[in-house]
Order: sequence, then structure tokens, then C-alpha cells
Amino acid sequence: MSPPPSAVTSSHSTSAGRLVLWLALGLVVALHVLSARWHILYGGLNADEGFYAVATRAVAQGEIPYRDFGFTQPPLVLYANALPLRLLGFGLFPQRSLNALWAAGALGLAAWWLARRTHPAWGLALVPLFSLCTPWMYFIHLGKTYGLTTQLVMLATWAFLQLPAGPRRNFTLGVLAALGTGTRLPAAPLFGVLWLLALWPGRRPTARELLAAFGGAGLGATFVLLPFLLADAAAMKFWTLDLHRLSLPTRTWNLSWREVAALAPGVWLLAIVALAFAARRRRFTRELGVMLAAAAALAANLLPGGVYEEYGVPFVLPLAVAAAALLYDELKSPPAATLVLALSLATAQLLAAPVLFSRTQPDRHGTASMWLTPNAPPYNPALPAQLAAARRVVEASLAPDAPFIGTNLILAAETDRAVPPVLRMGPFSFTAELPPTVAARLHLVTQPQLDEWYFRHPDITFLGFFKRWDLDYGWSMPSFTDVPDDARARTLDELQRHFDLADQEGDFLLLVRRKTPRP
Repeated sequence: MSPPPSAVTSSHSTSAGRLVLWLALGLVVALHVLSARWHILYGGLNADEGFYAVATRAVAQGEIPYRDFGFTQPPLVLYANALPLRLLGFGLFPQRSLNALWAAGALGLAAWWLARRTHPAWGLALVPLFSLCTPWMYFIHLGKTYGLTTQLVMLATWAFLQLPAGPRRNFTLGVLAALGTGTRLPAAPLFGVLWLLALWPGRRPTARELLAAFGGAGLGATFVLLPFLLADAAAMKFWTLDLHRLSLPTRTWNLSWREVAALAPGVWLLAIVALAFAARRRRFTRELGVMLAAAAALAANLLPGGVYEEYGVPFVLPLAVAAAALLYDELKSPPAATLVLALSLATAQLLAAPVLFSRTQPDRHGTASMWLTPNAPPYNPALPAQLAAARRVVEASLAPDAPFIGTNLILAAETDRAVPPVLRMGPFSFTAELPPTVAARLHLVTQPQLDEWYFRHPDITFLGFFKRWDLDYGWSMPSFTDVPDDARARTLDELQRHFDLADQEGDFLLLVRRKTPRP
């Protein structure tokens, strides 16, 4: 007996719909991979990427941060990245590729949850909203903490939204709060707000819920912090707290509203529209809780003085997920309308930076860098070639067992050269204000130590610097005050006597020791 025509039509329609979804999934994945590849290869070199690579290598070799070398962040990122980078290599592009995996995992989790919570089209639409957000893609792929932090932020968001209220959710959020804060300390506001909202789900918590919440946070904190406090509590406090606290008075700049707006304008618009609709219901939902947590973290990371827009990157994704879910509840839009909405928001993101900064960065017009915010170094399509050339200079000029001296530490990671512990924070390794005994205790280098390597150590045949003089031990830790011009000029004059310039392509300033100093 043949099936009725309506059943055949419904079956064909379902099959066609699934085919369209699979094709759309393939398209958005391909778009994201292409965007990620561009940012991995051509994003401008960041001065911090070298010290992250060298510190991760040290951990992979069994050293302990703070006890054996300084590190300006909590320790978890080093341990999370150590094994993968041991397999991939500790160079620039392997480090960025690993962050691409962290970012893709977070975005995939967000899209999967949104597709299940709303409609598959909404989950698919979320991906290009971020794949085409050039500032977000640029910063999250740098060899820093943003990729892993975003992954942990999204795991906490998923747990808060998906798990039923009760001890299991409280325990999970407590553990994730400790892990997230142990990766990047300024992420604490988001984790803290989610933890508190889960602890008070519209009623007083039970004893089991309280025990689970505090137990999860305590267990996670013990895992993340206790070994390093036992190893060297004073050094850990200095590098993760005191260094940042003492440097705040010298950070006199503020982000303009344009810089904040250009970070993720499509997401800001999505959040504003979602809140406008949600305000009519006057009912607090879990999605509003996530938006509150994300807003608290964004405010803490973008509004104070001395911050950069990249600090807000880990908190944009949960804001977008929660806002999209709220907006779907109001619109229940069909896939075609969802596509129009996603394209509109993506277009807003692509137009924002060129429109907002057309007068302040005219040199970027006509290049890919016009899509970036002013604080982001421009894209550098020549970076792979420049890095390869600099690597060849190091390998030809510095013996494999000789230490790498200088601030451009990504070259030490690329060529597997050892770095003295007091130099492993690159531009943030130098102090002119602390006594030598204190500096040695905290793994900071002083000018007499640098002079010894520069001018009285014949085995140091190569120095690797940046072309920006302030990045070449131009700041004194922990105050971040500038080294006086006359002191820097004397050092430069002596360096010119003892070294020849080997290369200054891109971000690399490479010096090779002369056989005899100039008179």
C-alpha cells in the first residue's frame, strides 16, 4: 500500500531541510577555518606572545612558575597549553593554532547550545557573527590567555544555562570559577556573578547546595593555587597581584567609546535589542543572568583606566548566546529571517571600524587592517617570511647551548634556545627600582646584569630585540615607569660599539656581536 502524498511530501521536505542545514554547517565551518587561518598567519606580532611561549616551554620541562621564573598571569594557562605545545612545538604559529582550537571549541559549544535551545538556524548564524568579527578573531588567536579563558567562560555559561538548579550545578560552577580565575584573574567578575546567581536561584539555598558551591570553588582553588603558594607565595603574590596593582597609577590612558563599540558592534546591537524585548516581560531568566555576568566582566575589563579593548574578548561570546536566546523567545523567526538578521549584524561589525576610525587611521584604508581597532597592530602578510628569516639569523649567530638574551623571546622559542629565568617575561623583565637582592628573589633583571651579558660575555654573540625601544627593557618593574632617556641612550651607544645590525625586518631587531668593538 503506497504512503499518502502528504507523507511523501513531508519526508522530502524534511530531507531537503536537513541537506540545507548540513550545507550551511559546512559553509560556516569553512568560513571560520579560513578566517582563523588568516589570523594565525598574518595577525601582527604581539610582544607578549614570546614570553607565553617560553614560560609554557619551561613548565613542560618541569619548572614551576613564580618559584623558578616570573609570570604575570595565574598559572593554569601554562599547564593547559604545555602538553599540546610539546606536541605541536613552542613557536608562534603552533601557539596561535592551539588558541584557535580553544576558540573554536568555545564557539562550537555556544552554537550547539543555541541550536538546541532555539532553532538550528540560530546556532548556525552565531558562527559567522564571530568569524567575521575581525577584532574578536584577531585577539583571540594571539598566543595569550584569551582562547583558553573563552573556553572556560563558555563552559561556565553552558553549565549555568543547561544544568538544573541544585548541588551539581553549584559544584560545577565553583570548580569552573576557580579554573577560569586561575587562567585570567580579570575574568573573576563573570564567574563570580554566575556562581552567586546559581547559589540563589530565586530562593534560599539548601545546606547541600551551599556545601557544593563552596566545595567546588575550594577544590578548584586548591588545585590551581595551593602548589604555587607552597612553592613561593611571595613571588606569586608579586607577579599576579602586586605588579598589576602598582602599575595602575602610571597607566593614564582610557578606552574611547569608539574603541569599545568597534570590538563587537553586532553583539552590542543584538544585546540591546534582546534587552528591549525582555524588559517587557519583567521576569528574570537564566539568560538575563548570563547577560548580567558578561556585562559585569566587560565593565571591569573595559571601563577602568589603563586597559585595552582586547581584555573584553572572553566575555563577548556568552553575551551573544544569551541575547540570541532571549531574542528568539520573542521573535520565533523562521530560518530566512534569521539569516537576514545574522547578515545585518555581521555587516554592522564589518562597517564599524572603517566608519568609526576613518579619520584616526587613514593609513589603513584600502588594507585588511582597516577592519581592526587602532590598538591592534596591523595585519602583516609578510610575517611568516620575516619570522623564518629572523630564525635563520639566530641559528647562524648563536650557538645552540648559548643563552638567548633580549626581549623578542618568540625567536628563542622558535629556535629552541634557552632563556635565563630573569629574562623570561620579555619586556616586563627589567627593574631599575628594586634592590639587586629583591630583584633576584623575584626573577627580575637589573642593568648591571644586562651590561654583563651585553659587553663582558663573549659567548653572547646575538641579541634579539623589538624595533620599539620601549619594549626593549624600556620600562622598570613593578611601577612601569619609563627608563630615563639618558640611561637608554648610553646603553644604545654601547650596543652600537659592540654589535652590528643583522636584520630589522618587521618586528625584529637582531644584533650580532662584532669581533672587536668600535672605538
